[in-house]
Amino acid sequence: MGQNYVQQSAVRPGVYVKFSQLAGIKNKDQRGEVTMPLNLEWGPEQRVLEVTNDMNSSDFLALFGDEKQNITAVSEALKRASKLYVYRLNGVAEGVKATATSNELTVTALYTGTKGNDLSFTIETSDTKKKFTLFLGTHIVLEQDQVEKIEDLKENVWVSFAGTSTADLVVTGTTVKLAGGVSATATTADHETYRTTMETYQWNVMGLYNIADTAIKETYKTYITRLRDEEGLKRQLVVEAYTSGGADYEGVIEVQNGVVLSNNTIVPATKAVAWVAGATAASLSTESLTYSYYDNAVDVDVKYTNSQIEGFIEAGKFLFTSTSNGARVEYDINSLTTFTLTKGDVFKKNRVIRVLDTINNTLIQIGEAYFIGKVSNNDDGRNLLRSEIIKYLQSLQNKGAIQNLDTSADIEVVAGEATDAVVVNVAVQPVDSIEKIYIAVEVK
Repeated sequence: MGQNYVQQSAVRPGVYVKFSQLAGIKNKDQRGEVTMPLNLEWGPEQRVLEVTNDMNSSDFLALFGDEKQNITAVSEALKRASKLYVYRLNGVAEGVKATATSNELTVTALYTGTKGNDLSFTIETSDTKKKFTLFLGTHIVLEQDQVEKIEDLKENVWVSFAGTSTADLVVTGTTVKLAGGVSATATTADHETYRTTMETYQWNVMGLYNIADTAIKETYKTYITRLRDEEGLKRQLVVEAYTSGGADYEGVIEVQNGVVLSNNTIVPATKAVAWVAGATAASLSTESLTYSYYDNAVDVDVKYTNSQIEGFIEAGKFLFTSTSNGARVEYDINSLTTFTLTKGDVFKKNRVIRVLDTINNTLIQIGEAYFIGKVSNNDDGRNLLRSEIIKYLQSLQNKGAIQNLDTSADIEVVAGEATDAVVVNVAVQPVDSIEKIYIAVEVK
């Protein structure tokens, strides 16, 4: 496991990492995986669903009760993210499954929620037997032919069947519509269960889609803070901007406004969280989202003046501005606005955070995979660890993530206070993107 440390007092074997910024410093990877808790009208309750752009359309329809382009949270996140972990927050406690009975047969939606009310079925004569057809709206989602009795109906991803198993299926004559489906309301306990569940998964960014409640945002900020600062799990959280104050933390990105898509769909800040989360997760340690265009957006939903934009930047807000080419990210920053000698303003830049998070995660991986319990804690063992760290940092410098690496002075590996402890001190200078160009023109 990887955790942060303040002093050398660890109990468990593992790799412990601490980041700070040296006073006086100036100017100041598997990625692509995002997770979101969603209130949905259909789908497995309180389960983690792995979704990618390669998912079969029929499988997606069965899981979400709609096509991907109609589930804004999913479609916007996957414009950039390679993998999305969806968790249906609203569980079965208050939810009700839609159902309908025709003669001896009772058909019940597999999941709770109002989407089940869009299901209907017919039973028709087919040759010498019967045919069961299930519809979602007007779309056929299930057909079972050559059935005669209730027991002949097979398990599927849409509905369950009940009734006297040997009873004959009776032709319905008309379409039978399921009814009574109710979607539950997510509770505080549901959010807690989601956070606990996702702690054991690998992901880069969590997005609070369509959630404006400040109290909920604060519980998630506390969660991300614990993961980053105590557990050593370097992840970020994306939320709609606080209406008052702010998160003031490098692990939280606050989205100030939204966009208008090319089909005139308005995606407000609460929902633009999905795109920001996906784009942030997909960005490498050598990339910034500053001036990156929101995919398929033609405008912003709320426009601001220059002075307002400057105010939002100073307040740590992530916002979109309108150009002739669409809606673009103004500045790839997080919500950190309070700076100290050990955490300067460089920590507000998300590209820099990605570099530091990548270093954290990789050093933990190196330590756990090759050194913990495998190498002696003597000069030879510590020199071997130092060599591996140097090799890794040089690779980061070669690809432009860090610069000015001095291998003789910037990496120190020494014996710790306990016989099984090693202390690693690393100094790095992350490379930032060119985001401000000052041009002086002299008129001759």
